[in-house]
Amino acid sequence: MPPVQVLQLVLKKFTYKELGELRRVHPHWDELCGQALNNGYHELIKKAGKLLTDCQRRIRSEPDLHDVLSILTSVQVHILNPVDILRPAMDEGVCCFPYGELLDQTFHIIQKAKEMMEGKKDITIDWKPTAELARHAQLHYKFNLEALMEEKLGEVIRLKALQSIQRIDSFMIDSTVNKLEKATHMARDELEWEIEQLRHQNAQLKKENRELKKDCMRLEARVEIIENKFKTMARLLQ
Repeated sequence: MPPVQVLQLVLKKFTYKELGELRRVHPHWDELCGQALNNGYHELIKKAGKLLTDCQRRIRSEPDLHDVLSILTSVQVHILNPVDILRPAMDEGVCCFPYGELLDQTFHIIQKAKEMMEGKKDITIDWKPTAELARHAQLHYKFNLEALMEEKLGEVIRLKALQSIQRIDSFMIDSTVNKLEKATHMARDELEWEIEQLRHQNAQLKKENRELKKDCMRLEARVEIIENKFKTMARLLQ
């Protein structure tokens, strides 16, 4: 098995908090751990959203789920929403989700909420410490990372805009070349048609010229016959 795949399997044994610390080991580890943190964040968003939707759907027929619904709503509002500020930078690939401990704690809350929805009793969930951790993460990002991420985002947007302009230029060049080629083909076709017409006209003129020569020869022959007749009559009259 390739070393990278082995390392990925090994990294799955660590918590997200530990993955955040392992990023400092080596640039390759930084990339793989960063990918794992990002995947964990997106998985958390998906699980939390799906569980909340399911709970909202069941609440009418299962009033006992009211406490779980309150917890899942608090997770969305007080834990996930504050760190949603990182999404633009993450989506553009300029940073990974750096708060592994927050992922670990929130996954734990989601798992406990799921167990409550499945009917397990005597479960207590205190989401407020995790919400405080999310608030600190939000402040840390705003004061330490946001300016750098915005600068990187600006560079990404600039590069994308440049690529778009290059694609447009390439398209315009291709379009112009196609138009010129089409115009050249049309002009060549028209020229070939005109040449063909001239060939037909030339052939017709040659044919008419041959017929005129034949007519001229016939007229000359008739003139000669008439002249001979006149000469004969003149001799007879003498």
